[in-house]
Amino acid sequence: MKKHICSILAALTALCSTAAFAADIPTLHAGYTITTHQESFMVAMVLGDKLKNMGVWLEPIVEKEKYYLYKNGEKVAKLNVIVTKSGSEATTLFAQGHLDLTTNSFPAMLSGIDRGTAIKVLAPLQADGVAMVARTGLNIKGWKAFKQFVQKSQKPVIVGYHSPTSAPKILFEAAMAESGLKITEDANATKAKADILMMDLKGLSNVIPAMTAKQVDFAVVPAPTPEIVEYKKQGTIVLQLSELPPAGKWKSFPCCCIAGRTEVIEKHPKAVKAYVELLSKSSEWCTNNKHEAAEAASSLLGIPVEVIEKAKMEYSTKVTKTWLKNAAFYPDMLNKLGKMTGKLKGKKLNEVKNDIFDFRFTAIEK
Repeated sequence: MKKHICSILAALTALCSTAAFAADIPTLHAGYTITTHQESFMVAMVLGDKLKNMGVWLEPIVEKEKYYLYKNGEKVAKLNVIVTKSGSEATTLFAQGHLDLTTNSFPAMLSGIDRGTAIKVLAPLQADGVAMVARTGLNIKGWKAFKQFVQKSQKPVIVGYHSPTSAPKILFEAAMAESGLKITEDANATKAKADILMMDLKGLSNVIPAMTAKQVDFAVVPAPTPEIVEYKKQGTIVLQLSELPPAGKWKSFPCCCIAGRTEVIEKHPKAVKAYVELLSKSSEWCTNNKHEAAEAASSLLGIPVEVIEKAKMEYSTKVTKTWLKNAAFYPDMLNKLGKMTGKLKGKKLNEVKNDIFDFRFTAIEK
């Protein structure tokens, strides 16, 4: 009897220890969107402890769904992975408390903050890697050919986008305004009122079907969608958005960033710091090992390596003066478009930087 009681006590002690250990490790919901802009997170998931020499890595519990986050051999968090359709969906999940951390669209995070969602941008992640594609049969290459096509069209040319707060859409609309082409989202607009009709395709997965069905003439989207379109011969890349006029203005523009829910950042700074460090080191690894990174992303996305490698983009989580200068464009443009109606309405980035950023976990250029 005594032996039986001792066994029960030992079991209870072990159970309590396990529960206490589990309680010390937060379970966080980490989101990403299926775009190679967020390759650093996908690579970290695929390679797991093969990146252990970085000092921070992921250990799979259920591939593509659940991971332990390690820092210097210590388990610091459990990540439940969520695949989001767009930055807009990510901000909605943040507002509902269903998302804690994400790699996603910077302008989408600004829109969420404007609406009062308690999130902070923790670091840059990526720049460039966005392009305009044309449906099959148009055979248009370059800005000059695109502008001529728009001007000769008897009705507004239809350009699709995957999210209303996506960087491709905002950059494209800004460039069109500077070039003198008129844009509308009114499907009934005539050529007299607009040169280009913008159409919300509500997610990247709908871009290629919309082009194939000729619902849109063009689309502005992030990698790897433009490269997939050309690979599958479902259209052609017209230009990289960094090539839009005026020359050089749109180069190295921020697109995706790292963001987190404010409550989670304050409650679990150790885990958040490890998460940002993971993405920082993985981003550097992806830059220095482009082919191997493409192989890892390919195994997750089911896209040929050569397609992924064609995308032209930069990865970095460092806050540079150039990044801040270009990032300041987004609130300006969102205000011009009338998209800011709350906390960021009429504000310059520098005026509201404390409402937007929390850079304690990343490197900042002096």
